[in-house]
Amino acid sequence: MYYKDTNSNNNGVHIGILLLRIVIGGILLFHGISKLHDISFVKIQLVNHALPSIWAYGVYIGEIVAPILLIAGYRTRFFSMIIALNCLVAIFLVHKNEIFVINPDTGAWAIETLGLFLGGAICLCFLGGGKYVLSKKSKWD
Repeated sequence: MYYKDTNSNNNGVHIGILLLRIVIGGILLFHGISKLHDISFVKIQLVNHALPSIWAYGVYIGEIVAPILLIAGYRTRFFSMIIALNCLVAIFLVHKNEIFVINPDTGAWAIETLGLFLGGAICLCFLGGGKYVLSKKSKWD
């Protein structure tokens, strides 16, 4: 069952969901913008895994289009799924050897940024966009 607020005065929950959308979408957007300048690394990773290099342009959907629409609150559940899928592809194409690695200097998980993007996107898949959104009439909101 999806989250549905029955108390219209519970704005704190909706502000929390809005902040989650802004943080996940906003920070991921920086990763996508950096790939506007050079996407060759993504193409190389795909070719190394016997996948078509043209698929590299999908990163623009997962790291630019989806974050912008997530921040705006348009089809939040759908674009959260796109972001989660994007994170899983990045983990298994590029970072699979780091899944169980802890950085000895900081004690941090080697792929903690991807883990936070993935976890936040999955949370938004279940929560939806909350009250402060562009679209509210679809099951994908």
